[in-house]
Amino acid sequence: MADDPQTEPPTDESERPGQTAADEESYVNAYDLDGDGDVSPVEDARAVLGLADARLEQMADEGGLTGKIAEAAHHVVDKLDND
Repeated sequence: MADDPQTEPPTDESERPGQTAADEESYVNAYDLDGDGDVSPVEDARAVLGLADARLEQMADEGGLTGKIAEAAHHVVDKLDND
């Protein structure tokens, strides 16, 4: 797999078509937990984990076997997210 190109996230504004400065500001305001004006990889991962936790919580409310499994997963992810 050494021939596979590495994919880098776009860093230049021109490489993110459709994203405005307001979008970037909203993203930073929502996910910048330490207030340094930048979203670190840890902050980004916590945001994704929080969204997954919210979805698991919704699935748990639906009931049934899937709901029970989602509830158990929600408790695990919630512990990780809140610690």
